[in-house]
Amino acid sequence: MKKRNQDSPKSNLLFFPNLKERLLKKGLDFINQKKYIEASELLLQAAEIDEEDAEVGTALMIALYQCADYKKAKVQGKKMLNEGIGDYFEIMDLFLMTLIQLGDHEEMVTMIRALIDERELPPDKLQHYEKLLEFGKNRLSASDLGIYIQQEKRMLFETDDLQDQVIRISQLVHENIQPYIEEIRSYIQDPDQHPFIQTLLISVLREHEIADSFAIRKFYFEDTIIPKEIIPIFETPFYNALLDVLTREVEQQNPTLFMSIKAMIDRHFFLLYPFELEPIDVNLWAAAYYRLGQRSLGQENEEVEYIADIFEVDSLDLTRALAYLDQLDEISLPNM
Repeated sequence: MKKRNQDSPKSNLLFFPNLKERLLKKGLDFINQKKYIEASELLLQAAEIDEEDAEVGTALMIALYQCADYKKAKVQGKKMLNEGIGDYFEIMDLFLMTLIQLGDHEEMVTMIRALIDERELPPDKLQHYEKLLEFGKNRLSASDLGIYIQQEKRMLFETDDLQDQVIRISQLVHENIQPYIEEIRSYIQDPDQHPFIQTLLISVLREHEIADSFAIRKFYFEDTIIPKEIIPIFETPFYNALLDVLTREVEQQNPTLFMSIKAMIDRHFFLLYPFELEPIDVNLWAAAYYRLGQRSLGQENEEVEYIADIFEVDSLDLTRALAYLDQLDEISLPNM
């Protein structure tokens, strides 16, 4: 940790034992709950205690980005890149996404050119950055609003690369999406499209409080929704009831297992949204995630029948639920 000036007011702060760890844990909890402003406030305090902690710095940058405080996110990202804090490519990706949101396309192009010229990149990363470079160059070459809009329109689904699609769709939260409504409508009612991208688009429609009806087909689910009226992903009664059971049964005894389980639940609920696991049986899915979490950590010490007894569910139903969750786990996700 860097030595601070003895005359600085910060040097007079009295830090309680494990305060940084507690602030980080609470900040991560807020991120998981999509409470990004609250998360950023706590993580800023944690960064004051240890500005070189990679986990704190990365979480802070994510929180700042998600609450649209892009200028602070840019400062945080530049600091981490310059000082070699955290996973380089993870921070670089977050930094470039921040530059896109700020419209700093010239800086973005300069950064990517230097990255390609100076670092040995794995093939998948090289292709990703080359596409971002082309994207930034196109933005710089747009000479009028008409060209700009046409490029924006083409960028929505012109690539099959999930990372590129996520970057493009993330911008729609801050744009007029009316020119893309029909394109979005077509995408989310096609069950052959990627469920992760479908969820992103549905979330964008909800953020814009769109009051039109949209047909959605995802996996074997089909329904019609009004985006403005749907409940956010991680605020549904079923999601919260499931976490309540697992918090009670698992978190106190094995916090690491609980965090692993929660990450799986968040991933699966995101893929399914606005639909949910069926049947709506909290104990059944709690048992299934408990078993899946054990497996992910190499702790498969208990038989399925034993877990079924603990959660008071049928062992055959539990086996079927596990098979379904395994199918969800096989779906590839963007590495952002």
